[in-house]
Amino acid sequence: MRIEDLEVFVATAQSEVFLTPSGEAHRFNSSAAKEILRLEEEFGSLLFLREGTNSGVLTEAGKALFQQSAPLIKQYHKVLRSMDRFRDKEQQMLIIGTLPIMKQYRLNRVFNRFISDHEGINLRIEETDGRNLIAGLQDDYYDAIVIRKNMLAGMRTENYRLASDELMVILWEGHKYAKQSSVHITDLKNELFYLNNPYSSSYGLSWKLLKDNHISTENVRTSTVDQILPMVAEKKGVALLPVSTLMVAQQPGIVAVPLNPRVTLEVVFAMRRGEERSSQMKELVEMIKTRAKKVPQ
Repeated sequence: MRIEDLEVFVATAQSEVFLTPSGEAHRFNSSAAKEILRLEEEFGSLLFLREGTNSGVLTEAGKALFQQSAPLIKQYHKVLRSMDRFRDKEQQMLIIGTLPIMKQYRLNRVFNRFISDHEGINLRIEETDGRNLIAGLQDDYYDAIVIRKNMLAGMRTENYRLASDELMVILWEGHKYAKQSSVHITDLKNELFYLNNPYSSSYGLSWKLLKDNHISTENVRTSTVDQILPMVAEKKGVALLPVSTLMVAQQPGIVAVPLNPRVTLEVVFAMRRGEERSSQMKELVEMIKTRAKKVPQ
């Protein structure tokens, strides 16, 4: 069993589509990724259904493998990382951790450009939640992380701004404040609030905003953006979300209204302060600097 095959399997299961050898999204058929077929042959079981409208859905065997694969892959890369420390620093892998916001802020192109300009570089990008990012940076697993600046409170890091965002109130179109140029959070104190899940990057800031303005958190519900937006459209509550989420998740019948005072969110490239860096890491930092401004501590 190859770890690479498991990585393809997990990515496929999470996206609910297969990738053909040419990299195109495709429901399962004979052109399914060779890694999936290799695992199925090895285990003697189908991992995905093949027929009808359920084509591409995990089988029971696929569900069992999926549950066990993610921690196995994570542990494998931890072992690789620990052994990588014995290499010459210039040959070590660079691992950048990130919140799942690369697409949201079009940051993939930043790192893709660096990889294309540095043939043979060993650079890995890993998506995870904020707690794992911070722990990974403190434990020297990550060389740097892409994270919201407000999540770094109390940490000694060197930060470079990659993107700016703004926390907004999401209302249904007929709401009495929907046509306002801005709204104070206390004007909505009697509303039911929807926040992103607690492990999300905007949850902590939204929760603090409510607490700081003495708004009862008993009327707070958490969920995913895809579930929150339809609830707002159906007039079941209001939401506090970064406005950039509306560029990724579309929902008719809602409007985004700025808060007064405005609440900004910064996405930063953060590194441990004062640590020795390889020439490759220094080059990556220089590239980041060309499109980012250093964030005051």
